[in-house]
Amino acid sequence: MMSLWEGEEAESYPQAATRLTLYTRRTVLNVAMLLRDSDIARGVRTYLLDAEQDLRAGYSSLEHRVTRVESCLAGVGSALQELGPVLNRMSHRLDSLDRRLDATHQVVGAMSVRLGHMSEDIVRIDGRMDDLARNLKDLSRRNRQR
Repeated sequence: MMSLWEGEEAESYPQAATRLTLYTRRTVLNVAMLLRDSDIARGVRTYLLDAEQDLRAGYSSLEHRVTRVESCLAGVGSALQELGPVLNRMSHRLDSLDRRLDATHQVVGAMSVRLGHMSEDIVRIDGRMDDLARNLKDLSRRNRQR
């Protein structure tokens, strides 16, 4: 017999309202087996035996499910072991591509700056060409008038 309060003696029925005594299934089953001719004892025995059988069936079902999960995890483990080197190579390749992309970005940025300067140079040369064309026209008119 188990009691919630340690060190206390178990008292017989009726118990005080502030105390609770717990009995294991085995204890209740033993008492029910002693009372062979009682309908209540037969009901208690049947209930406990059915509960025990259901519990054992649950354990075997749980064991079967755990075995299935473990077998699946074994497959996952080997797949992860195979994926490890592949992921490592992919990581190195992505790092390499990232470095190339940064270098390409720097080159494109430098080209953009250079094109901006060339555009300014072309605008300046275009202005000089316009001035030269006007000067040539003026020179041509002067030569005709002479």
